[in-house]
Amino acid sequence: MAIIFSFIGIYLMPILCVALIFCSVELAIKIKKGVEDTLNLTIVVAVLFTLIVYTPIYLFIITNL
Repeated sequence: MAIIFSFIGIYLMPILCVALIFCSVELAIKIKKGVEDTLNLTIVVAVLFTLIVYTPIYLFIITNL
């Protein structure tokens, strides 16, 4: 498990951050226009945010054991 989160933290974190920004902007545009179909983007933003926040915390806990 630590290897997976290390890979995400080192190599995929910049890609995840850029994807979060793009998805958040697209979600905000859809909400502003009044589009009702925002479930998929909301799920993507929630998953990306969770990975971005959880990965450094997990790596910090693992390295301090």
